[in-house]
Amino acid sequence: MHRRKATEALDERGLPRITTATGVTKDSNAIQLVGLSPMTLPTPLVLPAAPRESSIKLAHLSDPHLSTLRGIAPLTLRDQRLLGWMSWRRKRHLVHQRATLDAVVSAAQAEAPEHWCITGDLTHIGHEQELSEALAWLHSLGDGERVSVIPGNHDVYIPSRSEAALQRLWAPYLPNHKEPWPRLQLRGAVALITVNSGHAAPPAFATGNLGTEQLQRLRDLLRAAGAAGYARVLMVHHAPGPGMDKWRKRLVDAKALASLLAETGAELILHGHCHESLSRCIAGPQGTIPVLSAPSASATGERGCRKAGYNRLTVTVGETEVHLAGDGLRLDDTANWHLETRLNRPGGTP
Repeated sequence: MHRRKATEALDERGLPRITTATGVTKDSNAIQLVGLSPMTLPTPLVLPAAPRESSIKLAHLSDPHLSTLRGIAPLTLRDQRLLGWMSWRRKRHLVHQRATLDAVVSAAQAEAPEHWCITGDLTHIGHEQELSEALAWLHSLGDGERVSVIPGNHDVYIPSRSEAALQRLWAPYLPNHKEPWPRLQLRGAVALITVNSGHAAPPAFATGNLGTEQLQRLRDLLRAAGAAGYARVLMVHHAPGPGMDKWRKRLVDAKALASLLAETGAELILHGHCHESLSRCIAGPQGTIPVLSAPSASATGERGCRKAGYNRLTVTVGETEVHLAGDGLRLDDTANWHLETRLNRPGGTP
């Protein structure tokens, strides 16, 4: 039973207050909280107790591939970027259209979301011109306190170029480049946690991985957020479980992530990458964890691709339970799936 003292959980607009933190470094457990002085938390990681109750509306979009490669000379590209440019020129410029993305965003905005969850692949080949276009689009949604974003494999096509440019241009929406993933944002009694599975892959592959160190930090963060009574929403680009995507598009360490989640738990997982609107689940310590994917937010439905849409979600945290409600929506407002479930709230009496 949760018997926390009531805390001021709302801002001047009546929305849940925001606290943002980056993951704990390997050699230090210092956490930077937005709007506060840097603070050092004890080992093991301990977070402030969550408010008694709160509710937040989320809009989940993924794989917008919003950029255009017009003006980028193919002769200036090498290796996989050139192959990606050829794919865009042959097909992808017809499959992904900015007008479709704008319609999806407009439909989501009509629901007045309090936070945007963007699960990767904002670009086609991770070119600096594209990353700049993506930054302008992110600004149109809100600042880094109202928008969570993670890179996808298309955003980091060339490690030596894409990743450095991405960290520099998307800095307001990403952890400091000197600090590792995951990123934590506290919205009332909801902990929004992002991990980075987007890494450059060999030609014809679109795999991702988290790595041992990021998984360990994620384990610590999920434990701490749960112990403090937060409903934990995890965002990752690739599908989080073994067998949830094609072998060449899989999360390489999905088995390790699934094992971690079975141990620590989470209340909701959001992902992209597969361009499908799906409602699935993965094993947790006290039952299953909902796993929701969003389709490409710019998909026209041409050339056999699935049509665009987004996920509309509400996370309501009460004293003893977490209520999840949501729909996977197409542009015509028809639903691919509906989610309605109540889970035990993590944590106990402080």
